[in-house]
Amino acid sequence: MTSQSPSCSNTGGFGAAHLMFTQLITTLTNSYCDIYPPYPPDQSSRVLNGKEKFDFIVVGAGSGGSAVATRLSEIPHWNVLLIEAGQDPPAESNIPSFQPNILNSTYDWNFKTESSEKACRSSKNKQCLWPKGKMLGGCSSNNGMFYIRGLAQDYDDWRKLGNPGWGFKDVLKYFKKLENVNVRNSVKEFHGYDGPVSVEEGSKRENYLAVEKIIQNAALELGLPTQHDFAATMKSGSISLWVNVKNGSRASTANAYLVPARDRKNLIVMKEALVTKLLIDNQKLVYGVEVYKNGELRNITCTKEVILSAGAINSPKIMMLSGVGPQEHLTEHGIPTIADLKVGYNLQDHIMIGNFYLKSNFQAPPSGEYDYFYNYLTRRTQLDSLQATMIFIDTLNSSIDFPDVQFHIFNEILVPKLSWLDTTGLNEEFMYWIDSMRGWTDVSGIWPTLLRPKSAGRVLLRSANFVDPPKLVHGYLEHDEDVKTLIRGIRFIEKLMKTNALRNASLLIASTEECNKFEAESDQRYECYIRNFCITVYHVAGSCKMGPKEDRDAVVDPRLKVYQVKGLRVADSSIMPNIVSGNTNMPTIMIGEKAADLIKEDWFKQNGH
Repeated sequence: MTSQSPSCSNTGGFGAAHLMFTQLITTLTNSYCDIYPPYPPDQSSRVLNGKEKFDFIVVGAGSGGSAVATRLSEIPHWNVLLIEAGQDPPAESNIPSFQPNILNSTYDWNFKTESSEKACRSSKNKQCLWPKGKMLGGCSSNNGMFYIRGLAQDYDDWRKLGNPGWGFKDVLKYFKKLENVNVRNSVKEFHGYDGPVSVEEGSKRENYLAVEKIIQNAALELGLPTQHDFAATMKSGSISLWVNVKNGSRASTANAYLVPARDRKNLIVMKEALVTKLLIDNQKLVYGVEVYKNGELRNITCTKEVILSAGAINSPKIMMLSGVGPQEHLTEHGIPTIADLKVGYNLQDHIMIGNFYLKSNFQAPPSGEYDYFYNYLTRRTQLDSLQATMIFIDTLNSSIDFPDVQFHIFNEILVPKLSWLDTTGLNEEFMYWIDSMRGWTDVSGIWPTLLRPKSAGRVLLRSANFVDPPKLVHGYLEHDEDVKTLIRGIRFIEKLMKTNALRNASLLIASTEECNKFEAESDQRYECYIRNFCITVYHVAGSCKMGPKEDRDAVVDPRLKVYQVKGLRVADSSIMPNIVSGNTNMPTIMIGEKAADLIKEDWFKQNGH
């Protein structure tokens, strides 16, 4: 018997059923269109006609750049140009948990690190993939949307390193300024409730909540409390996740900052324009940028400042192509040195170990992905963050509230087409192992993540040609202490598996022939796992280090001005002296907010206001 498509030829006319079906299709279509907000138009032609005068040029419309450009344009007589190499985000970027569909696409820079024997050994060609958003909103348009600020001590340490104004009490007001928290029982004095970036409670799917409850009970058995408001407590323990979502859609910086400001006449957005270098005069004053647009190189100038917010990879690349960077390295590529600075050094990232999985019967069978999508379009439910809970621990001393390992617990990680595992770059042997479990709805990843790496990498130029991608040396696991910390994290998983809450669960561990040579559960085998299965958490930072003048490694001062040149600041994750202990999106937006205030203060003071 063969199946045939239904025919409308014998319906006998169009009655109530037809009207209901038509209304349903119309509703679904309109709902899908509602996902896509009215982004600012591309005004490249207005820019390239040469008649426009700009006060500020902001390079990069990501987490930091969208914030700083929007805030600067609050001053009506300042003309602000925001240049983005990408385009508008696709509609699916605004659907929570659909971000895997845009990784490794035209909306992604598709960076790869250099091969290494120290880490990523089970990745293709032993190269780590480093996805970075190439669109309005940058990485905030394709990240996991997790609301994590880091820890108070992170920022206090920045201040102790010689960066006044960057302690936790100093930056708290900027976190509060950017937030619009809509979460029950949030601690009022730690949050803002009328800022642009929406914060809501995480997943409420039945199976996700089941995972959350069991994991949190297991943590409680080990003396780790459950924290509802991690931004306020910032202690070791399990946390109920909050996410950057508004009314069921992603709250990226494109949606939170640029969409509301789209009609400002003094905020001009230029899309699909690649900044190739800075324009610097004989007095070392940065007065504009060179851009590549429509196959041509064009110069665009400004009267006040250029702010680099191109991210921890592209900001140092642009600076080095312009002659701002390590003299020896620039000379190798025939680039005259204007300012000899440690640009590209201090590169840091969080890594997680992607081969530990919990298998049990605590998840309710999910409905199909089309059911998910239908429920999302009709009710803005079902599709949300990939996690409901995390665990933070101090592996050396659980009584000290400075966690050094974070556990990402991914639910339904094996659901076909919604899985981002295919985008991690892990090799065919690993993917074959994953494929053997496809369809198991009761498997969750539990991946230890190194929060404060002692190892650091570097961003280098591959050539003096702006078209060539940078040479990325990740530096993962160069320091033995990083390996020891992650081994202690794996030992915590062993303890977790012995709790009553997880008595019916088992641990599934991906392995390799190389690792099987070592005794099971030995430090040597765990180190082998760590060096083989580590992958990025998309948190690259630190490559334009903030520090005092006497710090020889510093690139920017505490007001984010680049040393040895004038008219240039950096406002993105690259300025972090040390990477924060947690997800970097919210801290990067905070940096953009603070940068805008610093710029306003400096220019108002200069003008006598």
